[in-house]
Amino acid sequence: MSSSHDALENARLTYEQHVRTCRQCHADGAACAVAKHLLRIYNNARRDHMRSGGQ
Repeated sequence: MSSSHDALENARLTYEQHVRTCRQCHADGAACAVAKHLLRIYNNARRDHMRSGGQ
């Protein structure tokens, strides 16, 4: 696997794990500041992966 794919998977898993376990995300029904930051990291990793020719 390429490093961009590894970064993408790691960012996705980190974001999903946070959303599943965060009390604030569950209580408010909306993403907390940390979830928004992790989503931004995931989106950047996804963009980098697509630029590097990933599918």
